[in-house]
Amino acid sequence: MDNSQIRVRYAPSPTGFLHVGGVRTALFNWLFARKNGGTFVLRIEDTDLERSTEESVEQLKRSLRWIGLDWDEGPEIGGPYPPYRQTERFDLYREAAKKLLDSGDAYYDFATAEELAELREKARAEKRPPIYTGGEYRDMDPEEAKRKIEAGEPYTVRFKTPREGLTVVEDLIRGPVTFENANIEDFVLMKSTDTPTYNFAAAVDDALMEMSHVIRGDDHLSNTPRQVLIYTALGYPLPAFAHVPQVLGPDKKKLSKRHGAASVEDFAAQGYLPEALFNYLALLGAGYAADEEIFTPQELAERFRIEKVSGNPAVFDETKLRSINAVYLRRQSPEELAMVAAPMLAESGVASEEELQRDMPRLTGIMSLLKERIALTTEIPDSVGYFYGDELDYDPAEFEKQFGKEFVRENFPELVERLKALPEWTEEAIEECVRGLAAEKEKGARHLIHPLRYAVTGRTVSAGLFETMLLLGRERCLLRAEKAVEKMRKLPV
Repeated sequence: MDNSQIRVRYAPSPTGFLHVGGVRTALFNWLFARKNGGTFVLRIEDTDLERSTEESVEQLKRSLRWIGLDWDEGPEIGGPYPPYRQTERFDLYREAAKKLLDSGDAYYDFATAEELAELREKARAEKRPPIYTGGEYRDMDPEEAKRKIEAGEPYTVRFKTPREGLTVVEDLIRGPVTFENANIEDFVLMKSTDTPTYNFAAAVDDALMEMSHVIRGDDHLSNTPRQVLIYTALGYPLPAFAHVPQVLGPDKKKLSKRHGAASVEDFAAQGYLPEALFNYLALLGAGYAADEEIFTPQELAERFRIEKVSGNPAVFDETKLRSINAVYLRRQSPEELAMVAAPMLAESGVASEEELQRDMPRLTGIMSLLKERIALTTEIPDSVGYFYGDELDYDPAEFEKQFGKEFVRENFPELVERLKALPEWTEEAIEECVRGLAAEKEKGARHLIHPLRYAVTGRTVSAGLFETMLLLGRERCLLRAEKAVEKMRKLPV
């Protein structure tokens, strides 16, 4: 097949948020198209009129764009096979249904809901699958069917499934999968509401849009023999099929909210970068070599092989995603991280927008200092918070642990006085002051560094103390250190 003829699609139903399994399927389609110089199509399957919403359509497109996926054809963009929303294609489905009715591959079914329920109950009582085969309606005289329609009797259009033989799905991931036709009921093509079922609309659309490959979740594998039968009856060539296994949580159950995050918007809200989520999901179960984990989208596309996708479910590992996200954060420049941090700090109340905008170089320096310590963007307000404001809230137990020691009580006030007397506020000057006093007292510098760190940051762990104090600034550091001295003097002896 000429690569220019390779066409794949992502066809979500707009009934909720875009979940991890769905976006990974979209990624695999995108990677396959980009790898082969083909076309990636977005089609909105909104025939579930009760559950589909315009809000979900916009959310789907927003999530796809956020993670870095673009499409060559689809809603708003257009393309050679419009329209790209199923609710705008009903005439095409009705035309295809008429073709199948005329060829004898489909029939009008007038069975009522009560009749169908009775047949299912009978099948259960006889301990056999409730496979509907049309009964009297399958081979009803066309004239009789016409009279019933003209009399206003409700009906569906069903496919006349062969009662013998096999339907084989040639799957690029699983190999050939065989289905006995006797186990496939006469399935509905058009509902009594004159709207198409999923299987019929998807098959007609994939055929008319000339999809060369249908890459989708393996929950659709059971639908595929029905679609193969529709293709064959309509005289269309079959696409290649590839059914991608599910994404499971660590407990080997389908990934959901109980695992912490399930939708693309959940991960965005939890502080993940789109590049990191793209990278991780593209690797998940895709059979890439394990020697590297960080790739650009172009590199991922170059390496992608649909036949290497694992046939087993992929287990979502948020620890791995978090580590990949940390790499992407470290790769961002301090200036880029400062632009990410500023609105978050303002929103969380750490600092005012005016203060942040007035002193962006300082925030850039802070992000340069802390970027190695941050794995999620949501950690920024807490990690950066102590660089703003004046007084700190110390934990009483930790404060006593840091300042209750005799050496600290005796020498910390002198350290503060020496810091106040420094002619210049540089990393070197601060370090020399601290280490010099410790050496004079014949103590290791850590005996002063630890309480000083706690005094100026409120933390027992931070980035390099002297770099931190430079960015905190002389006034803020000395104010906090003096407050710590006052508080220390009130400790019980």
